[in-house]
Amino acid sequence: MPSTFHLNPVWVAAGIIAIAFVILYPLVLAVIAHRRLKVSWKYFAYGALIFFVFQLITRVPAVTVIQAAIMPQLEASPALLYTWLAILVLTAGLFEEVGRYVAFRWLMRREEKTWNKAVMYGLGHGGLESIVLVGGLAILTLVNILVLSSIGLSLIPVAQRAQVAQQLAAISAQPAWFPLLAAWERLWTIPVQVALSVLVLQVFRRNNIGWLWLAILAHAIVDGVSVGLIQVLRPGSISTSLIAELVVAIFGAISLWIIWVLRDRPTVKESSEAQPLPPAPAEAVALAQPASEDVVAPESSVPEILKPDDGL
Repeated sequence: MPSTFHLNPVWVAAGIIAIAFVILYPLVLAVIAHRRLKVSWKYFAYGALIFFVFQLITRVPAVTVIQAAIMPQLEASPALLYTWLAILVLTAGLFEEVGRYVAFRWLMRREEKTWNKAVMYGLGHGGLESIVLVGGLAILTLVNILVLSSIGLSLIPVAQRAQVAQQLAAISAQPAWFPLLAAWERLWTIPVQVALSVLVLQVFRRNNIGWLWLAILAHAIVDGVSVGLIQVLRPGSISTSLIAELVVAIFGAISLWIIWVLRDRPTVKESSEAQPLPPAPAEAVALAQPASEDVVAPESSVPEILKPDDGL
């Protein structure tokens, strides 16, 4: 068993780029939303807070402890493994979508619930997930790999050395661009998080709790299909990862469509106020007649041309 392994510097560079992307991408989108949609940063904070409470300090630690305890059984029984995966995707949908409902109902209790606020909330919710769960874990993984590549396997306990060597060999066999798949996944999962927030918003905009159950189902489908594909196909292979990321991109494109379709539209009253006003009858007659050379039309007789406001 070799005590050292070769680490491609291009792979390391790709990993650093991916980490920077998953951390900065939601923040850049939030800055754009703040400026273009004129929405407060507090809704980004609401999304981050709810994800922190309903995922990071509750569900994630619980499933981590339970999974570690039943890992031998999961490895021995495919039926139990798929049951556990089903539990994971269902609880993810329940915890996160109920959390969104709590945010809209209690954190935004006495204020109007708008599409702009839901978009910013979704960026905060998905942003903390991207920064902490994806970016944070990627940083720890990259640091561990760099340390192992420099000190070798001699300091690893003998009981764990074979397993670590196998994992490092799999990393060495990856293409140099492979770490960029994490950035590609975040590119499309952030729109999914925003779309789910817009779906839960409809509970209050349409006064129908069914939209919450639709969001829970949609969340479970996205997670279930993405994770299930990896288990059904050959886990760990490059082709399986590419197929899974293609499916994530399809879900992201559908999410962009949902976000657009459910956007706030101006009401009939707002639309009528934005239209140009027709000239009064007397003014219309005056404008239709040619002006005499000896008569100068008063400046007030020329109606001002009103333009409808731009934007959503």
